[in-house]
Amino acid sequence: MDFDVAVRRAFCCGNSDEKKAVLPVECSIILPDYFPDVMKILRYTAKAVKSPVITENGRETVHGTVNIEVNYVSEDGELCSCSQLQPFSHAFECAGKISAAEAEVSVGELGCRAVNQRRIDLHGSIEILLRTFSFDEKEIVSSAKGAGTVIKGEEKETVVITGEYIKEFTLDETAEVGYGKPQIGKVIRSSAFAEVTECHVIQDKIVTKGEVRIGVLWKPEENGEETEEETCFSEFTFPVSRMVDADGILMTDICDARYDAGFPEIVSVSDGRAFGIKVKIGIFARAYRKENLSCIKDMFSSEYEMKTEKEKISFINEAVPISFTENIFEKPELPESAESVTDIWTEVSSPKITTEGKISFSVKICMFAKDGEGNPLYFEKILEKELDSPAVGKEIAFYNLSSGIRKGEFTFGRGGKAEVSSEVLIDGTVYTSLSTEVIASCSIDENKRIERGSAAMIFCYAEKGEQVWDIAKKYKAPIENILSENGITGEILTEKTMLVIPG
Repeated sequence: MDFDVAVRRAFCCGNSDEKKAVLPVECSIILPDYFPDVMKILRYTAKAVKSPVITENGRETVHGTVNIEVNYVSEDGELCSCSQLQPFSHAFECAGKISAAEAEVSVGELGCRAVNQRRIDLHGSIEILLRTFSFDEKEIVSSAKGAGTVIKGEEKETVVITGEYIKEFTLDETAEVGYGKPQIGKVIRSSAFAEVTECHVIQDKIVTKGEVRIGVLWKPEENGEETEEETCFSEFTFPVSRMVDADGILMTDICDARYDAGFPEIVSVSDGRAFGIKVKIGIFARAYRKENLSCIKDMFSSEYEMKTEKEKISFINEAVPISFTENIFEKPELPESAESVTDIWTEVSSPKITTEGKISFSVKICMFAKDGEGNPLYFEKILEKELDSPAVGKEIAFYNLSSGIRKGEFTFGRGGKAEVSSEVLIDGTVYTSLSTEVIASCSIDENKRIERGSAAMIFCYAEKGEQVWDIAKKYKAPIENILSENGITGEILTEKTMLVIPG
């Protein structure tokens, strides 16, 4: 008896896990000699920027930098800013081979106090959430023939993550303040936004192209020159292009990539006529490929008793790119004490995928203003957002999403009304999964041949909606014989009928 069975390995969804860690944030900011004394703390905040997750020796290490920023009012009523960078790192123990890892870092509640006029103490915490995903290789039956074997096959398109790749570089540029602008004095606030606009695969490398935008709120130098501007805002865009080493990647692989911008270091150069800009950029790239999975949903033999074992498997069936902008337009009402607005900007939190497959994030509108006597004020408003995504209604295996403020602007009109317009970019990939039941193993018992009796054919009364496969399996008859004998084209009966089952 000839009975040939082919078995193949299938990359199935393995372990999906989440781990959390809380790290303390403690620091003291000692003001440099050229900074004025602290009279009143106006605003304090901490922002975390993570680097790509490093996989090594069964550990997943999340590291990055927390930028602690304090805005205060001096004894002269001047709005001042000071900051301090504090690195963080935490290694998670992870069992097995991790195929993909993604981390979110959020800052908890902060405490801040001025110990004296030259020292500011801050304390708080950051929470690190690490999501990991791994593939599990399983053997399944892909084909079988001989011994009257009848199979019900299926082919699925699957996605296999083939690698994650990281690189860091420093953007080091000089940008002129511009004609007609006063000399640069103190920097009050700065921001960096980076995005990948194009990525593709070449031999053993991933090529990324994009741009970095730098925003700077600054005060003119007090050098006797006349200027009507108390503060100025400058924005610069720099194109970037970098290659990431990706050994073993195939030209047919698909990649997605993103840039994570750190905290910009801004200094005055060229006698106050230009900015010296340095910012670290992290590049994260992931490669995946599409493969066809041939599997058998059901099978039987028309000649011998057959034993089969079924198993339910899950696999990634789609990598859904996410890239869209959400325009935020608000008219926040300022308190009665605010007479003018110095600056308005927006900040966005890391996006998350809810259990319903929607994207949720928050947008914070931050405002520096002044009262009628010219004293600095600070206000903020938080907006919670939830948007539909292509993953709604699908089973999510893993995702990585990033967010940033691509651009923003504001106007301040009469009646204490401010108009804020911001463009939020949500970018990344969502990997969805699909489950199916397949034949994991099968065998034929040569000692148990199917007895059919002496009837040349059998008549079967079938109901509407019955599947021809189920009828063929019940009577151990090849399905194509039933279809041809009864002139049936579909595999589901559209009406109640009598079928002839060939002997």
